[in-house]
Amino acid sequence: MQRNLSSTGFVDWFPDTGANQHVTPNLATLSASEPYLGNDNLHVGDGKGLLISHLSHTKIYTPYRSFTLSNVLHVPAITKPLLFVQKFYFDNNVYFEFHPCVFYVKDLNTHEVLLLGQSKDGLYALTKSSITSVPQAYWSPCTSASADLWHHRLGHPTSHIFQLLISKNKIICNNKRLNFQCQSCPLGKSSCLSLGPTGHKTSAPLELIFSDVWGPAPLFSSDDYRYFVIFVDAYTKYVWYYPLVAKSDVYFVFYQFQTLVEYQFSLKIKSVQIDWGGEYRKLSTFFQTIGIHHSLICPHTHEQNGTVERRHRHIVETGLTLLGQCKAPFRFWNYAFETSIYLINCMATPVLAHRSPFDCLFQRSPDYHFLRTFGCLCFPFMHPYNNHKLDFHSFPCVFFGYNSSHLGYRCLDIASHSIYISRHVRFHEHVFPFDNSEQIAKVSTTTPIPPLLSPSQFC
Repeated sequence: MQRNLSSTGFVDWFPDTGANQHVTPNLATLSASEPYLGNDNLHVGDGKGLLISHLSHTKIYTPYRSFTLSNVLHVPAITKPLLFVQKFYFDNNVYFEFHPCVFYVKDLNTHEVLLLGQSKDGLYALTKSSITSVPQAYWSPCTSASADLWHHRLGHPTSHIFQLLISKNKIICNNKRLNFQCQSCPLGKSSCLSLGPTGHKTSAPLELIFSDVWGPAPLFSSDDYRYFVIFVDAYTKYVWYYPLVAKSDVYFVFYQFQTLVEYQFSLKIKSVQIDWGGEYRKLSTFFQTIGIHHSLICPHTHEQNGTVERRHRHIVETGLTLLGQCKAPFRFWNYAFETSIYLINCMATPVLAHRSPFDCLFQRSPDYHFLRTFGCLCFPFMHPYNNHKLDFHSFPCVFFGYNSSHLGYRCLDIASHSIYISRHVRFHEHVFPFDNSEQIAKVSTTTPIPPLLSPSQFC
């Protein structure tokens, strides 16, 4: 039954965290009071002892709940009624929340606002007007609902957003924890899960190889390639690169790769992880024959092959940056991508405790002094190719990266469309021949560059 506040003789109460008893100077507000026959006095801040006249109890009534004040001392000489905060906390299962100009009394379990008071003459005061002025949103029983009901009302927010709303007291919830499972959320908001660590545990090179094909490129490379395939060692993150004319070449390229690495490192490939693309299906029988474990990713779940997918992106981004740096035509993408992989293998990475894949695989640091700026002007030593003694010993070329078969530099002669590989090269790393429109015009976009010179012709 709702109690009329005016009939209770309500007086202002001042919450005091330093008090150890409820104290009031007004005996009329107490019920069933008894004279205090003891010898104790109430001691105040200046050490003065005040006479205790009566001992009783009272209640604070609100429209929907009453609060008990037990063992209230009647001290006629006290200036203001003091509310013993800790005792009020235990008697009523509530807690206080103090702010600069206002304070709240909240339910300990549901965190619902039950009382609010304001600062009065520098003190926090619980008055009759402050009780009756509590916003109805706090008092309405319908605002206190279960977590899943509020989840439905709010349009199915995430648990993080829901917890923020509760913590900031924007809504009143009788269950702060979101332990329900909403069956509607997956229907409209289903998305890819965060897979976290892959769980691949390797202890040596070639225990696990990731592979994937990139392409087709929007245009043929200068040497007629449209694709490339990479093989990434899970242990060292080292990358092997093979350009492809067609995807079907993967079968033969893998055999070349396997022969190279197993003979080079005296280790066997134990497992290969790939997608189920058509270019790899011929390899399935081959893997079974030689005892290589064949691991497949789930359909439409490329993130399971994240290692090689990230390598593809890194290669392409670095390659395009190299082409943009030297203004070379896009048909030279094959040389730029191959150079990118050469550099990536030499690059320290946090994944390997700031070591490079080359260092982890070969147990020695790469030779960074060998590196030069891709696409810059270079002059290879060409004297051995001279037809007579008055021929120049060199001519301007474009540096196009490194050759995996030779310890030398790849140099493109723009005039003759020929590739030369030489160890004796002088570089002008701040000059880029393709940055000159007249020289670019000399390079036909339809004329393919001839194959590399035979080994006997290399400098």
